[in-house]
Amino acid sequence: MKIILDNREITMNNVDDKSFSWILEEVTELLEIDGRMLFDVYIDGKGMDYYDHFNKEQIGIVEFISKSPKIIILESLGGMSDFISKYFDALMIISASFNSNRITDAIEMLLEMENGLEWIYNVLASMKENTAIDFRYPEFDMMLLEYRTIFKKIQESIESGDYIGGLTLLEIEMSSEMIFLQENLDTYIKDIIDEEIEEYKYN
Repeated sequence: MKIILDNREITMNNVDDKSFSWILEEVTELLEIDGRMLFDVYIDGKGMDYYDHFNKEQIGIVEFISKSPKIIILESLGGMSDFISKYFDALMIISASFNSNRITDAIEMLLEMENGLEWIYNVLASMKENTAIDFRYPEFDMMLLEYRTIFKKIQESIESGDYIGGLTLLEIEMSSEMIFLQENLDTYIKDIIDEEIEEYKYN
């Protein structure tokens, strides 16, 4: 098996005797030493999602692609901007679905909204961990805490079957967090780009 990391072949001792998960852990540790994160994995030219299962003995080439945490965050912030721009329209559609008794449609959209909000929280938590945003803007930590608190209440409402209560939280409490993010997203993006450029200069 040939192992390629960011277009460079790397050697691992006794790789043929190791499991694929061991290889994955070793590559992840190598990347952490360099301050990078695993972004994608290709097995014989196909993404891992292509395979329901695979036989390690039949693999020819495994290619690992990494990116800096800040680049991954910046790409995610682009998706966050799209999510926020559709957020309020989605709330109106969910509300209209409940009002017209299309309950199944409304619940499906609520669950999609919940997944999207969880993804946003993970991106924000990654920003706190991998950038200086929370040092530069003290209000970021407070926003993150409020976001997490509101999101947990939304999750509890949906899990308990209180879908109208969940929608109300989305419309009233979470909407203010979305507005805050919408107003500050461009600033965050610019600052993280500046950080990435500075790090690139000195590496």
